[in-house]
Amino acid sequence: MKSTDILLIFVLTFISCATRQTLTALEPAAEFERAISFFDNRKYDQAIQGFERILFYHPSSEFVDDAQYWLGRTYLEQREYDQAIIEFDYLIRNFPKSPQLEDAYFHRARAHSLDAPSHEKDLSDLKIAIRLLDEFLTRFPNSEHTDDVRKEILSARDRLAKKELENGKLYEKLKEMTAALLYYEYIMNNYPETESAGEARYRSAQIYEKRGETQKALELYKELLDDAQWQDDAAKHIADLEESS
Repeated sequence: MKSTDILLIFVLTFISCATRQTLTALEPAAEFERAISFFDNRKYDQAIQGFERILFYHPSSEFVDDAQYWLGRTYLEQREYDQAIIEFDYLIRNFPKSPQLEDAYFHRARAHSLDAPSHEKDLSDLKIAIRLLDEFLTRFPNSEHTDDVRKEILSARDRLAKKELENGKLYEKLKEMTAALLYYEYIMNNYPETESAGEARYRSAQIYEKRGETQKALELYKELLDDAQWQDDAAKHIADLEESS
């Protein structure tokens, strides 16, 4: 074997060992401080290793529940939502008296919400998120996260409403107006606070107007007079219908 080949093997071996090199474990306080520093500096892989070292080497230390919580937060920042949910679930089940419990409930629900795909696809994760967020408000009524939770719930419900709205629009294109009306009515009854409710009401009114069901159309248009997005169009339709009647 040539000396150059031996040198190449040595260099490759050295590089391989260097890439596999991991930091040595410290005492729990120092380990936790180092892992948090990695997290703050967005060095998430190193942060995960640090928090896991606490769980592995110091399972009875006072930092173990903190490490478990921040492990979930780190996966959340990396958009590994399924793993984040697993870590938060573990904390909730095994550390019911942890100071991090409230935040774990909050971020677990957020992870479910963020893990849900766009409104064109299945939204089962989003429904779970809403249930968990509602549960959070019941469990922690005075939480500092209350406003954020309510915003998350509204956002999630709006996404669900958009899904139903798309279904209604599809039936309109297929000229299946009765089916479309069922979807729009469902939105108005179940998601009245969402933006989609206004559009559902407007589209329903248009369908009734085209069918010649003037009274139903007028009632829906008048309900839109307090909706900034639809009030001008609604007022025009009301004027036209009242003039022609």
